[in-house]
Amino acid sequence: MLLHAALFFGALSAVVTIAAFVPGIIRARIWAGLPLGLGLIALVAWNATIISQQRDFEIALAVCALVATALLRVAERRWSWLGAQMFAAATLASIAYLLYAGSITYAIGSDPVYLVASSLLLVLEIAALALSLSYLFEIVDTLSRTSEPAHPVDSSYLPKVAIQVPAYNEPLEVVSETLKALAELDYPDLIVQVVDNNTPDREIWGALQAQCEQLGARFTFMHLENWPGFKAGALNEATRRLPKDIEIIGVVDSDYIVKPDWLRSVVGHFADSKVAFVQTPQNYRDWTDDQYLRGLYYSYQYFFEITMPCRAHRNAIIFAGTMGLIRRSALEDIGGWNPDIVTEDAEASLRMLARGHAGIYVSRPYGQGLMPLSFDGLKKQRFRWALGGVQILRLHWRRLLQPGRGERLTVAQRIHYLLGNVQWFGDVLMFCFTLLLLATALSTAMHHQLPIRRLTGVALGLPIAFLATGLLRAVWAMKLKTRCTWRDAIAGLQVWFALSWVVTVACLRGLLRFHTAFLRTPKFKEGEASVLKAFRAAQMESLLAATGAAAAVVMLVRAPSIPTIALAVLLLFQAAIYANAPWAGASAEGIHLTPLRRAYRNSAQSTGARPGIGAETLAVPVAAGLAVLVVLLLISLATPPPPPEPVTPAPAEQPAPVSHPSPSTSPSASPSPSASPSPSSSPSSSPPPSPSPSGTPSP
Repeated sequence: MLLHAALFFGALSAVVTIAAFVPGIIRARIWAGLPLGLGLIALVAWNATIISQQRDFEIALAVCALVATALLRVAERRWSWLGAQMFAAATLASIAYLLYAGSITYAIGSDPVYLVASSLLLVLEIAALALSLSYLFEIVDTLSRTSEPAHPVDSSYLPKVAIQVPAYNEPLEVVSETLKALAELDYPDLIVQVVDNNTPDREIWGALQAQCEQLGARFTFMHLENWPGFKAGALNEATRRLPKDIEIIGVVDSDYIVKPDWLRSVVGHFADSKVAFVQTPQNYRDWTDDQYLRGLYYSYQYFFEITMPCRAHRNAIIFAGTMGLIRRSALEDIGGWNPDIVTEDAEASLRMLARGHAGIYVSRPYGQGLMPLSFDGLKKQRFRWALGGVQILRLHWRRLLQPGRGERLTVAQRIHYLLGNVQWFGDVLMFCFTLLLLATALSTAMHHQLPIRRLTGVALGLPIAFLATGLLRAVWAMKLKTRCTWRDAIAGLQVWFALSWVVTVACLRGLLRFHTAFLRTPKFKEGEASVLKAFRAAQMESLLAATGAAAAVVMLVRAPSIPTIALAVLLLFQAAIYANAPWAGASAEGIHLTPLRRAYRNSAQSTGARPGIGAETLAVPVAAGLAVLVVLLLISLATPPPPPEPVTPAPAEQPAPVSHPSPSTSPSASPSPSASPSPSSSPSSSPPPSPSPSGTPSP
């Protein structure tokens, strides 16, 4: 009955998702959304009744879906009816699935090894579903929500502003464009403070100093030699040296070209004394001519088009490190930037919100920067964002979880900051499921069975349906909000997948130790072939992809059957996720290098380099994961198979699983590729979180 319910609610979620693809329907007012929603519930119930011949039970499930939607609509009054129905159906499907998985885990077996292994699998599934629902909440809250009154802007409020431009080893061709754009800012009382942090070559920072002198009295330059704390330490010292009458501080990365009206358009928000910071979207230029760069661009845009608006509805946005303004007194009140956190900007915004301040998100972009032009640089950037998320969790988990420890944080703010950083672990879950799939495939090929829960019958089709619909929602949401093409949205999805392994490395590294250096990527030789460079930049991902594909083939050859075909599809999907890394590496090598791109490609902004970093390799204890794989195989050989499980009722007794969706939708941060369905000796269903943009960007 529980599986029956999961299929019903999943089918309802799929039907609502398909209906939402009609332009404008996801925001339909209740007079249109309610009749359509009722019709969709009736359609699913009618078809389910024909298949199962259990009319009363199908009606009960339909009533349950209706009541859950109504309650959610009351709780979230600004959501459309269809948005509430989509989230309610997905939540009910998740709950029904977990109850079903728990019942077959503990009702049929008593062997300790089986119970421990199956319990761990259930924990992974709970985590995966929780993440998937968090992604879906962001999408529904952004796409179906009616507009709210904008925060008032006092155009007459013009405090003295300092724009800080941190730079490390930046080529003058790049940073000079940024400084020239800042010189054109239409604002009466402004200084621009260029902060060079530890650039070793005097010729480089001397040329930058000369550029500042040429631009006039608005510009000041400071060079910090052997200065600790990276960007945070440099900005703290720069702030200390500012004139006392500076009230507002802006931060602009050294590759951004800012629009002249930026300050006049947004500084008026600070007329409200509660406002501590104002963030505008990070945006990028010079990407339209290359498909890989197009995908990378839209993978970035997801966070600022979906996640940030959702967080803004509850005063829970982050300060994203560039194209943002911050009240100097609020920054000094929390002790400045924390140099121990590699995403010092997002961490500072949490501390400011805890003091009762407000953060304002203005969705219009006012500047454009440059994206990393090598896959190595992109991996370093994503490594830092994910590592920063883990550091924030380690430093502030009591503030986010323990009652009475959050100062003035609201419950919604705690949840957004908690989930925003926990979402990075979706890639860790996916890696765990990949190892489990590999163990299952090898065990099956040896005609053995892992001592872990497995499903049979109709349930075998659920994992594939979960994956397909989850990915469809992710691409649909990106396309709808960014107005990109389907091809560009799929390329954005590929970029998320390509970064899955490096996010896993960052999360595991952050759990093992708080302070850690950036990863060191392979050293390329001058004149080395592009294909070889791409492979060297994605060695581990290529190994995982090849291993997964080989295991699927071996299993199918050694033990061909319907269950092994379903398992092979899941394993090939996992392999395809990691295979996107060499694709991204090869695509990045194929970017046409204009003079500006050539200069930026080797800059610290593009490569993710930081001053004073010791060598640190990308390797993570992969041996530990392989050891787990070996142990699972040995246990499967030494342990009697688990007891047989109840056979899933015949299709005539339950709804068909066709088009049953994942109760998940996508995306950093990091917005990331997330956990995949859990396998067992036969494929078991585990609705995974779908890919997201990996949490919180923080340049």
